[in-house]
Amino acid sequence: MPIRDELIERAVRQLAAAFAKLLASRHGASVTNAEVVQTRAQLDEIYRQFVGTSAALVGRLSTDDLLRVLGSAGYVDGERAYLLSALLETEAELSDAAGSAGSTQDAQTLRARALDLALEAGIEELGEPDLVERVEGLEGQLPVEDRTPATWERLVWFWRAQERWSKAEDAVFAWLDEVEAGAAGGHALRDVSEKLYGHLENLDDALLEKGGLPRDELTESRAELAARFGVMGSAGP
Repeated sequence: MPIRDELIERAVRQLAAAFAKLLASRHGASVTNAEVVQTRAQLDEIYRQFVGTSAALVGRLSTDDLLRVLGSAGYVDGERAYLLSALLETEAELSDAAGSAGSTQDAQTLRARALDLALEAGIEELGEPDLVERVEGLEGQLPVEDRTPATWERLVWFWRAQERWSKAEDAVFAWLDEVEAGAAGGHALRDVSEKLYGHLENLDDALLEKGGLPRDELTESRAELAARFGVMGSAGP
């Protein structure tokens, strides 16, 4: 369901306005130093109010650490994950707009965490209407080869939560391509793919069709996956 917390919703709207202004700078619009400072102060206040810490500390935390901050007992607060994702993505645009030394790498690190948190919000079935668009936008800015096994797994479960079965399967095969090219995560990929296909095979044909994966394609894909795993060897990467 969409965000219900009014304070979080208001903060997200503020971030959207700041993000739009920063994004315009990619297309030739100027961003003054005063605007950079103003946006920095706005972001710092939102970090303090909703995350309870500074942007600098958040920047040093891993995705898993951030998720622990946002949840408890294995539960992730989808609304706060969405807000923090928006914060990190805006922070990345601010880093690019400021153009400081090393800003490109810093911005990509922020976007990678923003993607992870947006995926977690979707896995928790937060029904924000722009969530899929935001995930696809972040995916397009991050090199496939830089994704961690945890990010790949989140992508699979995100698309499953959206009932976009073909997209979940695409994530499995894209992850497999990376594993075959030497990336880590073969064992995790096997486990995730078994769980995904076990779930899909229990769905009725109409629901599979609706999610873009007819049963005959599902059967063919699972056979291809098994064959490629066989080539990789029983131990896997």
